[in-house]
Amino acid sequence: MIVPLVGAELRRIVGRRGSFYGSIAFAALIVVIAILAANPNDDDTAVEIVAVAGRYAGLLGVVVMGALAGSYDTANGTMRYLVLTGVPRWKLAVVRLLGIMLAVLPMAVLILAVGIAWGASTGDLDGTSVLDSLWAVVITLWTWGLVSCSVGMLMRSNGPAIAVSIVLFFGGTLITGLVYGLISETLASYLLPSVFEQVASLEGTNGDGDFAIALGAAFAGLVVWLGALTALAIVRTNRDEY
Repeated sequence: MIVPLVGAELRRIVGRRGSFYGSIAFAALIVVIAILAANPNDDDTAVEIVAVAGRYAGLLGVVVMGALAGSYDTANGTMRYLVLTGVPRWKLAVVRLLGIMLAVLPMAVLILAVGIAWGASTGDLDGTSVLDSLWAVVITLWTWGLVSCSVGMLMRSNGPAIAVSIVLFFGGTLITGLVYGLISETLASYLLPSVFEQVASLEGTNGDGDFAIALGAAFAGLVVWLGALTALAIVRTNRDEY
């Protein structure tokens, strides 16, 4: 049964209190700053303002959480004991991925709860913006949680895994911009930062985001990126010696 293993992994992620609670606290801090700095004349709703601030702040925290979830056992020499339990290595890798997806949900709930509470207090609340924000927050945290956890399993070391995951986001965004401006708009649209943003916004070519590919193509691109990274991580875990 994989459910007990996922529960144990979730407890271990939460047990790394510095990364888990620190990530939530950082997201909460940025959300409060966004509320205080909000422009009353802004066209975005209260929930949308909080969701944008919270999901990008949460992204940075989730990168740390995910990288540690992927690399912690190998870096600290405990992976060999997990292997000795008889659980297949591929299953241990899958459990880490599922664990990080569950571990980010409290952060998502906090971000959305603050946004809904603020929107309700100002009378600026509607169901569409709540649902759109829910999707944007969850897909952001899931995407970069899976990416960073996969990087952690590939790197096998805590510090480098965190560094590479952060660089992958910021560097990937920079590379996407360069490809967009210098090589091909279409090619840039299939890179991870671009497909992630389009899927999070649920916009097609006719939306406000000026995307160059259809929403369905963006979904397919994101699935390919995440599938490739997680598959590499599972293969690495399955073949390594501990």
